[in-house]
Amino acid sequence: MADTTPATPPKTGPAPKKSKITRGETNQQILDELANAKKVAASALDATYASGLADVDLDPTLPGQINTLAAKITTDLGGLKNARVAKKTATKQEIATRDALIAVLAPIQTAAKRKFKGTEAAQRAAYYIGSSLGTQTLDEVLLAARNVLARLTPGKNNAQPTDVLPGIKANGAIKDLADAISDYADDNTEQGDQQQEASAALEAIWADVTKLAGLRRDVQLAADQAWPWRDKGTATIRKAFLLPASQPFKD
Repeated sequence: MADTTPATPPKTGPAPKKSKITRGETNQQILDELANAKKVAASALDATYASGLADVDLDPTLPGQINTLAAKITTDLGGLKNARVAKKTATKQEIATRDALIAVLAPIQTAAKRKFKGTEAAQRAAYYIGSSLGTQTLDEVLLAARNVLARLTPGKNNAQPTDVLPGIKANGAIKDLADAISDYADDNTEQGDQQQEASAALEAIWADVTKLAGLRRDVQLAADQAWPWRDKGTATIRKAFLLPASQPFKD
């Protein structure tokens, strides 16, 4: 087949990546696939190669499909970044919720110090007095808050609370503690929703990347057929389509 090498050879571009894209691979491979697919599409749209591709019946809509899908993936990657930022924000919310629980526990702990003195001082441990709650995780502080709340609220069949602390009222500090624990439940649900959204977004991106890789390979296979590696003078053209110069394209 005649050599149709243009007067100004195109840049060779990066070597082609693995043709099979699988989930769990790094985001760098997504970026590599985007770069390779757009490079192949640009070569397919180059008028220099139009007749050769037409001879092997390449679908002329493929380059446009590649560019459209690549643009969508790029936009979706931006959305995924925003979802990950939201996930990090949720972690900050956990810290804020933990600190809020500690603040609500503080006056209850003070009341426990007032009540449990001398020989009863050991009971202060039930209120986590002396524990470094500020260095613990939200889940650990939440457990402490729930345990304290359980001691201050009526038991089964409206049994008397385990402890009654001075100045700690059902409609005051006890309600505040219950509300703070409830706020955690809301924050935890929000964080879970954000994580699920980020995971779903990444799944959708990988599905599109797999489709993009398939479109790229379709164009490359057509170019491999139009300009076989054994024919003289095809090396530069093959590089334009990210095909190996001295061996057939491995799909």
